[in-house]
Amino acid sequence: MTHTKTFTQRLAHLPLLSRLPLLVLALVLALPAHATGEFKARGFTLPAGAVRVDDDRYRLMQNWEEALKWYRQWYPEAKYPRRSLPSQSSVRAINIANPKTSEEWESVNLYEFGKGEVRVFVLARAGWVDEGEKPAPAPAKGTLKVPAKKAKGN
Repeated sequence: MTHTKTFTQRLAHLPLLSRLPLLVLALVLALPAHATGEFKARGFTLPAGAVRVDDDRYRLMQNWEEALKWYRQWYPEAKYPRRSLPSQSSVRAINIANPKTSEEWESVNLYEFGKGEVRVFVLARAGWVDEGEKPAPAPAKGTLKVPAKKAKGN
């Protein structure tokens, strides 16, 4: 009767240097696919290196083609519809719509202007309240004053 060794038992007999490539491969496979420094603005993922230039506006390090390729991976066209935005100049621009109403961002404008500078404008969903903002308090019942109507002939 032959005894078959498990993978771990066979691996234990290999010298340390022979096991190193296998350990590196295991670590690489264990990392998340998109763990390269991305961050989110209103729940919309921006690539690593994006810089905030104004409220909900970001400058990307990538050129136009790289940015389009990156966003096709994160937000597939089948799930996130796109449309070209009209422009009177040489600005290239597209809109990426978010069909998920449970998320804070409604759509995003991705545009290129100047000498290859690519920017992103994240549009918040209407009526969405930021975590840091508090909605205005509603008036208490019975405190809303309605102006009296003037009688005809006065």
